[in-house]
Amino acid sequence: MKWIYDLSLNELKNEIKALGLRDFMVVQVFQWIYQKNCRDIKLWSNISKYNRELFIKKYNITLNRLINKEEDREGTKKFLIELEDKNKIESVLIKEKNYYTFCISSQVGCAIKCAFCATGKMGFIRNLSSGEILSQILILKKEIDDYKGKINIVFMGMGEPLLNYENLKKALSIITSEKGAKIPSNNITVSTAGVLKYIKQIEMDFPNIKISFSLNASDNKAREQLMPISKMENLSDILDHFKNHKRKHRITFEYVLIKNINDSIEDAKKVSQLLRGILCKINLIPYNENTNIDFKTPSKKNIEAFKEYLCLNGYTVVLRWSKGKDIKSACGQLATQTKDI
Repeated sequence: MKWIYDLSLNELKNEIKALGLRDFMVVQVFQWIYQKNCRDIKLWSNISKYNRELFIKKYNITLNRLINKEEDREGTKKFLIELEDKNKIESVLIKEKNYYTFCISSQVGCAIKCAFCATGKMGFIRNLSSGEILSQILILKKEIDDYKGKINIVFMGMGEPLLNYENLKKALSIITSEKGAKIPSNNITVSTAGVLKYIKQIEMDFPNIKISFSLNASDNKAREQLMPISKMENLSDILDHFKNHKRKHRITFEYVLIKNINDSIEDAKKVSQLLRGILCKINLIPYNENTNIDFKTPSKKNIEAFKEYLCLNGYTVVLRWSKGKDIKSACGQLATQTKDI
């Protein structure tokens, strides 16, 4: 049986046609799955009993298995999800004041190997399919089943989303479609360590989706030490693109502050100069400490001084104390296993 979540609207439409069924049934199926989040086909009341039984025989609509859930005192929840091949991923549900944020993974492990990130220590295992991306969203939506308000989706979980671009694109098409999950593009952020080819591509394919760029250093040489991707994707080329390309939203620069590594006033001065001329905001994220990684969180004094310098130089700066640290679900803490060598 085919897994329904790996099929786009057009792919399912073609299959339904081949079965001799009417085109409009595909829209009904997508509404039951992605809008009503209902997997009991017997409840699909606007589809005939004969067609429902045919559908049961043809398609698997079971979500990936949720095997563990942890919750901290603030209501942040971390979900451990097992995939069909027994690999595992983590997703995070963050309760904000007036909305919820879903932090979604795009890969099992990560090939980027940022020095400060627990996911990078896993190594890269494989990309997630579009269905495995969508399954996370539906599992998290089920957790807040009666909630009808705003949901933000951030691709800031495990993996580099832009290195799984085709599956990300397929999932985003369903997430944002009026016939699919109906989540506005403005409510979606894709975080990247910097893959310029796909930054350009996603800006063309989804111009309303927000881009968050992991900066984390004040020049390319320093960034190479923290983020080896800078050896292949030059920081200057990426920043030149941000300066010269018009877009609907400001770029968000994520800057993880690490004690005695990138948290000095001199670093703040260099960042201020580096980003001059780019319409942006800066998220400062005090480092979330990990077992077996030696980096430390800077002092609050240094953090505030860094922020103040950037603010005084005209930047919009948000100091983001990550939620979920107690359950290892904060920025840079997601990890489920170590890759076998």
